[in-house]
Parts: sequence; C-alpha cells; structure tokens
Amino acid sequence: MASVPVPSASNPMRPVLPNRGVATVKSVLSGDTVVLLGRATSTDTKAPEVVFTFERVTAPRTASKGNDNKDEPGAFPAREWLRKTCVGKSVCFETRKQGATAGDRVYGLLFISPSNGDGKQLNLAVEAVRLGHATPKTIGASNDGESQENDGGDGETDPAVEYQNLLNNAYEEAKAAGVGVHSKSQLVRSMKNSVEDFATLSLVEKSQKLCENGAVKCVVEHVFDGSRLRCLVTDPAMTSDGLIYGSFTLIIAGVSSPRVGNPKSNVESEPFADEARQFVEVRLLNRELRISLHGTDKSETCAVGTVHHPKGNIAVELLKRGLGRVTDWTVRLMNPMDVPALRVAENNAKRTNLKVWHDYEPPKLSGAAEIQGTVVEILTGDTVLILPDGETFDDDSKLKKVSLASVRCPRLGNERTGKPDEPYAFECKERLRSLTIGKSVRVTVNYERDVPMGESSDMRQFGTISVGKRDDIGETLIADGLAESQRHRDDDEKSARYDILVAAEVRDRMKDG
Repeated sequence: MASVPVPSASNPMRPVLPNRGVATVKSVLSGDTVVLLGRATSTDTKAPEVVFTFERVTAPRTASKGNDNKDEPGAFPAREWLRKTCVGKSVCFETRKQGATAGDRVYGLLFISPSNGDGKQLNLAVEAVRLGHATPKTIGASNDGESQENDGGDGETDPAVEYQNLLNNAYEEAKAAGVGVHSKSQLVRSMKNSVEDFATLSLVEKSQKLCENGAVKCVVEHVFDGSRLRCLVTDPAMTSDGLIYGSFTLIIAGVSSPRVGNPKSNVESEPFADEARQFVEVRLLNRELRISLHGTDKSETCAVGTVHHPKGNIAVELLKRGLGRVTDWTVRLMNPMDVPALRVAENNAKRTNLKVWHDYEPPKLSGAAEIQGTVVEILTGDTVLILPDGETFDDDSKLKKVSLASVRCPRLGNERTGKPDEPYAFECKERLRSLTIGKSVRVTVNYERDVPMGESSDMRQFGTISVGKRDDIGETLIADGLAESQRHRDDDEKSARYDILVAAEVRDRMKDG
C-alpha cells in the first residue's frame, strides 16, 4: 500500500507527533489502540509516550471495571493479535488527527515490516479488519467532499478515499471468510481478580502442579514499579481449574525496587523509582512469559515469583544497575541455586556506588577482620570467648567475644527472673561446646553491632567461625536443627555465607517433613 498523505492540521499549535515518524510500540491497549514510545532527549528525561488509535477503525472493547470485567465478543483475540504483531517493535506512524496537548489521543495509521522480510509494509489497521479483529467505522462510504478538496484538480485518487476503499475490501474479505468478529463462535472473556475471585495461594499451588516445568504462562499487563507487576494468566493448562484469564499482582522474587509515587495522594516517587519502572516496562510490559510462582506475601494477596525471560533474569539486571536491593524474605522462597547471581549483582553495585547505593559505605570494623585463636568458653548457643594466638591469658580483656553471624540460636533462660530456656537452648550450647571448646578456630568478622547489656551496651563482633574441616559452625548448628538463620532487614550487613545458611535451614525443614 502506498503511503497515505496526512491532511493539514486544523489546529495551528505544534502537533503532539510529527506528520510521519518512527516509534516503538510500548504496549497494546485494545485491538485498535497502542501506546507509542519515543526517544528520550537526554538520560535525565523520560521518553515521551502517546496513545495512538487507528483512524476510521473500531475494535471490540476489552474487559474493564466499566463493563463488569467482561469482554465484548472477540475483544481479547483482537488485542492479542495486535500485541503479538507489534509490541516492542519499531513501527512507522502517520498522524491523521490529534489534539493540542500531549495528553490527547492521536489518530492515524501504523505500518510494520512483515516477518517474511518481503519489504512491503503492512497497514495494521487494514490488516486488523482483514482478519476480523476490527471493523470500519463507516462501511461502504467514501468522503467525496474531502476528495474534491484534496485532489488539487489533477484527477489523482484522494488518499483518504483510497484508505476507506482498502478498509471496505478488507471488511468484505473478513465477512466472506467468517473470521474474527464475523465468526459464529467468539471468545467472550470474563476477567477474574486474585483475592476477590480466587485465592492467590491456590494459583501458586496449581501452577506448580499443572503447568509445564511448574511455570505458568502470563502476559505482563502493568508495571507498578521495578519489582511489582500485574499479570494475566494465559496458560491453557489453567483452564480446567478456572484460572485462565486470572489477573494477579506479582512481586519479583529476590529484588525490591524503589516505590513509584502517587500524584493523587501527593506521594513522591523514591529516588530512581521511575528509572527502574521504565527499565522493566521496556523489557517486560505486554510480553507473554513463563513465571515460576514460589509463594505469596504474608497477607496472601500478592504472588512471589521469578520471571523467565529469554535474555536473562530481570531481578539480576535491576540489581546489577543499582535499581533495587535484594529482599531476603523473597529470597527464602526461591531455589537456592538462583540466589548467588543476585548477591553478586548487588555486591558489584554496592562496590561501585550505583544508583540506590550512591551513598553506601562498607562496614568499618573496630578490630581485626580476621581472628585466629582458641575457644576458651561457651557463653550461649551462638557466642564464644576466644583467646587469640600469641596472647597469654592474664586478664579477661585479652579474650575476644564473638557471636555467629546471621545465626539465631535458642535463648537461655534467666534464673533470677524465672524465665525458662527456649526449646533446645541447652542442646545448642552443648553442641557448640563439643565442636569448638579448646580447639583452634578461625573467625572471619562480617559486622559489628552494639548489643544492649542492661543499662550499658557491648560492641559485639559477629563472624563466621570455622574449625577443622567445618567451614561454618553456624551452618552445622542450623543443619542439626538447633538454630535458624537470622531474619535481617534488607539494608543490614549479614554473613558472607548467608544464603548457604538459609539453604541449610530449608534442607533441615524438608528433612523433618
């Protein structure tokens, strides 16, 4: 099809879009409307966006709260055809009608090069009509008045009339073939929302059981921020349980990005929130991908999962660029084999002070980063006194008090207050005694904390204690079921072997059933 010239703009103000140009399709809203993404003028500015609708064409409306979450017949196949055809791809546009401001919708034509590479561009509006995914707004009519105005008296066909004729011909083809909205049986999708219509935990459990490799196929419908998405289940395996076309909120496992603000509530975005969201939108929005669901949040409102993209793990990419932090509570739900890549990415961003880590400083230790000596006393199930090598004991000040990093052991009771021991507190202390007392150990100090001691406080060193062939005594206690890995805040310093400790805890719980 020849390019269709654009009539002169009736509004003298500068148009939102040029008459012709190239843009990327960010997302598809319906069978006749897309969001076009331009190019940012600088690294500090957001790329411009505009809602673009096919001229003189209408497609069935997709489900929304305004129509009781129910599609018009054929709406979803129409949206899906357009989504699969052009989302994330470069298209040529020609504007036909637009408002005076950037918030106004633009009407026009979109062209895309076909996948067969024959060089002839497809007019997406005409193709949508030909496949029965849309219909012309006026059928069998042409605008003779406009034709006379624009032909210039040279006898050439008015481009607007030519476009209308193409729509009419495509419409007749679709009717004759009985495709799309002209077919006798059309898909009418009823949307279901998690929590309201189905339990999020049920979705997680059934996806693990029914879907290929335990990963459910979904379309990413919306990006709230860099680590929270709204997803639509499109996996046929979920049809029998009535979860097909179920909509749910997904928290990306392993990462937490800055929150995007809400202008209506006068809540500003956190630093780098918009950048993180845009990074994810460009790569995931409107893509159909498989998602491994690991569990839910505490309220069982949101699912937690890993998005499988052909080019890698989006959580790792966010961390690598300093656009998020590792979240330990979601890490605990993941396969332990997938966690090291997250830690490496975050540590690299910390070391180079990228984005959210721009003011990060490594922990400063008051003493040596490594201690070698002999354990002379066991204070609790996770704290020992060590006499460093080369020192002669003549005073308590020569001893080093060290607690196991990122390990929580049962607390001993207090005879004076009548507080009893926590379960297994004695057994844990005795196990630590048998492993370390009188033996030479090596301590790698990971961090220091000010520990309250009555009215005073004690600057305590927390580290990884290794003895003989055991690389980490804390791991041994956890594997024996006598201790747990510590629940840290996301910005807390922790053991360098933290993920190994968590994995040991998971294995111990699985062993106990």
